[in-house]
Formats: sequence, structure tokens, C-alpha cells
Amino acid sequence: MVVGATKMTIQHVPSKGRISIMKIQNFTVQKRQSVIRVVYGALLVVLSIVCAAINPIEIFTNWYTDMQEGKFIYAMWEKPTYRLFCSVHVFNYTNVPEYLNGTEKILRVEELGPFVFQEFRTNENITIDKERGVMTMRPRIELKFLPEESVSEMKDVMVTAPNIAVLAISTLLADKLGYLANVGAYYSMKAMGSTLFKTTTTEELLWGYYDPIVTIANKLLPGWIDFEKIGIMDRFYAKRTAEAEIELRNVSKRYSVNLWNNVPGIEEQGFRDMNTSTLCNRIKGSFEGLMLPPNMDKDLELPIFRKQACRIYPFRFHEEVKGEHGFNFYRYAMQESAFNKSSPYACKCTHDCLPDGFVDVGNCYYGFPIALSKPHFQDVDPEQQSFFKGMIPNPEKHFSHVDVEPIIGAPLALSINIQVNIAVRSSTGNTITKPLKNKVLPILWLSLHCEEAPPEVISLLRLRIVIAPPLVITVEVLLFFIGMFLGVQGFHRIWKPKYKLIEPKQKPKVRRKSTERRRSSVILNVSDNNAFKDDDDLAKEAVSLLAITEEDPDLPDLLMNEP
Repeated sequence: MVVGATKMTIQHVPSKGRISIMKIQNFTVQKRQSVIRVVYGALLVVLSIVCAAINPIEIFTNWYTDMQEGKFIYAMWEKPTYRLFCSVHVFNYTNVPEYLNGTEKILRVEELGPFVFQEFRTNENITIDKERGVMTMRPRIELKFLPEESVSEMKDVMVTAPNIAVLAISTLLADKLGYLANVGAYYSMKAMGSTLFKTTTTEELLWGYYDPIVTIANKLLPGWIDFEKIGIMDRFYAKRTAEAEIELRNVSKRYSVNLWNNVPGIEEQGFRDMNTSTLCNRIKGSFEGLMLPPNMDKDLELPIFRKQACRIYPFRFHEEVKGEHGFNFYRYAMQESAFNKSSPYACKCTHDCLPDGFVDVGNCYYGFPIALSKPHFQDVDPEQQSFFKGMIPNPEKHFSHVDVEPIIGAPLALSINIQVNIAVRSSTGNTITKPLKNKVLPILWLSLHCEEAPPEVISLLRLRIVIAPPLVITVEVLLFFIGMFLGVQGFHRIWKPKYKLIEPKQKPKVRRKSTERRRSSVILNVSDNNAFKDDDDLAKEAVSLLAITEEDPDLPDLLMNEP
């Protein structure tokens, strides 16, 4: 019976050849899994390095801000959602009779306002020329009066101000025509009852009032005076067809103006060609402020062009400000010398030159002697300041600036403050303007301002500047370390593999009847011992089987005894 039991035990031991096949199969599976770990780890490491090198945030930003129809930037140019306001403050002259009869030597003024308008800007017929890298459009601006934001209704506020029609036409005739023509103009104005000052409603001062001299000029010179009534805002925002060409290809000059009405300069300011142009009359390379170049440098000078102002006004870096939305922005301020003769942007003057602190834009407005300055005569010629009382310059209140997010070049806020004046000159033939000779009379000052960018622009900037950078860095670091872990683990498993024989599932034992067990025992006892290996061979095979288990202590016991 002992020999039979030993025989049955050896019969249940897998043969050495079978064990070798199982070992090879197990090695192949383990090695394939290790190689896969190494490959995946290498791919993750390479992906993290590539992401760090190519800057996916920059790639996405360039794609998102590409000027194409249907994209975000295109929609913002076509119909900007910035809430841009124009606040107007008019000057009321309070001692005109006393001044004209000589009892007072200084004109007294008081500020009335603000009268607030919202400016709606649209750019129609946008066309993108990919080959030339430019965009053409037709800008259009409309104003809407906001009584709830204003000091009162315009029609309810009376103001005494210089009679722009009389002063402008008298000064123009004094500059252009001789003695006899001016004498004729003088008697004509006297006969029509024209006066130096006029009391009107604020609405008439801004949007036009009738004056006999304007009516006559319109009938006699329709090609020059194309309006029947005269008003400051009416002329500034007169609807004229314009076409602008915007640069797109040159990154450092992206969104700058190339042409305005097919001309790269302001012809009214003396532009003829680029070779003879000056900073005063050259539009090419200036910005309207709707968008600015990405990755702006602090040393960059921003030449801002505003058609109504008929000039280029330089802005330079003033300070870096930490915004409330989590990202910093650059504040560019108008140069202090922007209105001075010493400015590089000042236009050359040979005759009838204005005092320091004033910019002559008369050629853009029918030749009328319109002069621009800072509000309340800030930084103007002291002599001109001495002619008036009630002017209160405030550098903080009247500070002109543009806030720009420098990475994308998106404008965040702006405040541009300009005063409109009329410069008076007279001739010996027309003495109607003699009491105001060589004086620059303030009419109004206006503030073009936007308090903050639209919510969609703020959300885009927060995603690009605040959220995306740390998120991308975190992903890159995770990819790198996960890749390194998988790679090192895979190499280690290849270098020092561990094999584990997985024993096939055994069929459930069926308890045989006692008669069958006895029959088997008998058969085994009577079997010829020559059919089996001798004891030495069996011992060697057992030792060989035990040697495999030294590679892995977790191998299961291959010897199975039946009861």
C-alpha cells in the first residue's frame, strides 16, 4: 500500500517539460507588461517635456484670438461690448455784460454738467485679407443721451457761451481775406444782429443752434459750410463715411491702423506722403484702442488716434497695477507734453500759432479756429489762464490714461479728457471780435471713459492668466512623475523578474466507492514496477521541482496527497 500511495503522488506531479512551458509562458506575460509600462512611462515623460517646451497656453490663446469670422475677437470688433461713455461739461460765462462794457477785466466761468452720453461703436463690412494680413472695416459711432446719469435734461439747462458762428467765421476771414472783405463781414454781422456771446440751452450749444451768418454761409458756400446750424458735438460726431485698414500680420503692430480712408495720414494736418510725414499727421502705426498688440513691453509708446481729435496723442507706461480680478495690468498715461509745442507729435506752425498747451485742429473743422487742450487750462500758457476766473485744473481728476492687460493686449479701462476751445483773432477791418482778440475761449471739456472691461473679457483673461498657468504646470508635473514611476518600475521588473506558476484549476474530487478504491489499490500493487522510474530518477525530478520554487517563495506546494 505504501508503494501505491507513492506512485499516485508522483503521477499527480506535473512533468518537468510541462513546468518549463508554464515558466516560459509566465515569463512572456510578465515581460510584456513590463515593456508596456516602460513605453507608457516614456511617452508621458516626453509629453510633459513637449508641453513645457511649446507652451500650450500660448498656442490656444493664439488660436482663440485669431481674427476669423465667427470667433470671439471678430465679434468684439464687429460690435464691441465695452460700455464707453462721453461725459460733457460746458462752461457758462457769468459776467458777459460787465466784461463787454469794461467794468470787469476778467471773464468769469462756471462748469455745468456732466451731460452723459453712451457711445455705441460698430464696425461694418469687416473683410479679412489673409494674403496681405490686414482687415478693412467701416467704423460708425452713435451717441445716446443718458438723462438718468446726467445733471439734468439738456433742454432745461441754459448756458451763456461764446457765439461760435460769429467768432469762427470772423477769425477765419481775418486769417484768409483782406481788409475790404473783413469790413463787409463786419457790417453784415452788425446788420444781422450777431453778438459775441449767445445764451442758449445746453442742447443747442452741443447739437446746434441757428445763426443768420451760418445760414448765409450755407447758401453761399454749400461746398464748404455743409450744415445750417452749428453745435460742437454735432460737428465732432457728424456722420461721415470712413474706411479703416487694420494690421493683423505684424505681431508688434497688430491691431494698429494702416490706412484711414485709404490714406496713411491726416491730410488736414499736412500729410502728403510717408517720406515727408511727421508724427503729427502720420496715422500708420497708431491705435484706436479697441485692441492692442499682445505681449506688450513697458517701454512701448502707444500713439492713440481719435478721428474727432484730429491728432495722434502719445501714451507712455505709467505704472503696473494689481487688479481686483487676480492679474496685473499696465497703466499708460498721456504724456504731459502732449499739447505742448515741445512734443514730438506737435504740428509745425509758421503763422497764427497758438500759445503753448493748445493743439490747433481747425483744418479738420472747416478752418474754424478750434483748439484743444487739457481740461480747465491745465499746463497751458499762464497768460491765457490769467484771462479767466473759475478754471480749476485738477491733475488727478483730469488725468488721461489707458489700462491694458499686456499679455493679450486687451484694454480694460480708459479715461481721456480733452477741452474744446475757440481761438479768437481779429483784423483791422472787422472789429467785432476786438474785445476777445488773441484769447482762447473755453467752450466745454469732455471725458471719454470706460470703467471696466465686459464680463466675457474678464472671464477670458482670468482663465488665461490666473487659472490656466498653474493648472497646466500641475498637469505637466504629474505627467512627468507618473511617467518616471512607470518607467522605473518597468525597468526594474525586466531586470529582476519574478515568476509565479499559475496552477490550472482542478476538477472537484469525486469520492469513489470503497469497492473502486480497493480495485485501484489491487491494480497498483500488482503492477509491474518496470513501468515507473526508479527511486533515483524520482528523487532527481522532485529536487528539480523544488529548485524552481527558490525564485519565488510564494509558489504553491506542487505535491498533492490524496487521502
